[in-house]
Amino acid sequence: MLLSAYDFLSKGNLEENLHSKSKEKSVLPWEVRFQIAVGVAEALNYLHNECPKPVIHRDVKSSNILLTEDLEPQLCDFGLAIWGPTTASFLMDTDVVGTFGYLAPEYFMYGKISDKIDVYAFGVVLLELLSGRKPIGLETTKGQESLVMWAKPKLESGNLKSMLDPNLDGSIDEAQMHRMALAAKLCLTQAARSRPTMNQILSILNGEEGKLECRKQDDSESQDDNDDEVYPDSSAESHLNLAFLDVNDNSTSFSSLDQSSPLSVEEYLKKRWSRSSSLE
Repeated sequence: MLLSAYDFLSKGNLEENLHSKSKEKSVLPWEVRFQIAVGVAEALNYLHNECPKPVIHRDVKSSNILLTEDLEPQLCDFGLAIWGPTTASFLMDTDVVGTFGYLAPEYFMYGKISDKIDVYAFGVVLLELLSGRKPIGLETTKGQESLVMWAKPKLESGNLKSMLDPNLDGSIDEAQMHRMALAAKLCLTQAARSRPTMNQILSILNGEEGKLECRKQDDSESQDDNDDEVYPDSSAESHLNLAFLDVNDNSTSFSSLDQSSPLSVEEYLKKRWSRSSSLE
């Protein structure tokens, strides 16, 4: 039996600190949130680009980010981690693992694995840091359960302040906010091939102007609407079984969906929310 031992970190994890309703938990100030974003980006960049052999974490989420006494992030739980591909751009695996709300579309729909699935999941973590909302909020307004679906229109329109965590009470660094929002938007690009690397995301967060302007230009020239990675005609139920385990849903299985035409990720999720009576 293999065991992993970690230092005890009394501050708990990021999920608890962002979403706990306990009065004992204080609001994470903006400077700490930005510090966490940069720290996790550095960790992922190390795994993807600086390890002797690339590593894909496969379960990047706020509950897997522990906080030290100084509120510095520690990426943990490598139980699902695998070696990244070195002779191909991606791996294939129909046994999809991870946490719904953080799964990249090409992974839960096609079973494609690359370091870009960690990039996507990191984008969701950035949205959590910005908004204070959970990836899947069963207590939110119907139709706004998905954090990604709720945030994307705001990211596209540049209406960033409307998505900020109200607990921050406006106490933010606007330049950092814009960099974090841009990084989140790019991380959540639907097509994996158009998603930036963690090295590029780290550069954006650090405000390296040359790369920042380059990514802004690339982003304006390549929109999600032009992506051709849409829902496959054949059943992908095996890819989605795990994805929805975290959602209390008494509705019919995925295979009962009308698959006469491909669906985008957003269309699929909207259809799922609309037919689920248990998400209220």
